Amino acid sequence: MMQFECKTIGAKIEILNRDGYEGVPVTLDFTAVTETENGRKIVKAGTPIGATGVVDNTATVKGILFWDVYEDRPIGTVLKKAYINTAKAQAHSGVTISAEAKAALPMVVFE
Repeated sequence: MMQFECKTIGAKIEILNRDGYEGVPVTLDFTAVTETENGRKIVKAGTPIGATGVVDNTATVKGILFWDVYEDRPIGTVLKKAYINTAKAQAHSGVTISAEAKAALPMVVFE
């Protein structure tokens, strides 16, 4: 008997304002994450992420999360160089990106 699990995943949110970006893979740390969607922990696109894979809205931020990432598949992409639609990123993630986080990402343009 074959078993399978069906998961509903919403459409991806587009936080880029223009084409062209550079990103690096990151494994997110869900230890402090409390937000859930359909019973699964989630870190949403547009969230600032630090080097250790945790939400980091400070001067030590390493990039902006490109797509939503769920705990059962914690690998995502952090944007290091991009044109971000700030309003969309902040509205989707629920995080107001701080001035110090923006300053720490000189290759990310917040429009």
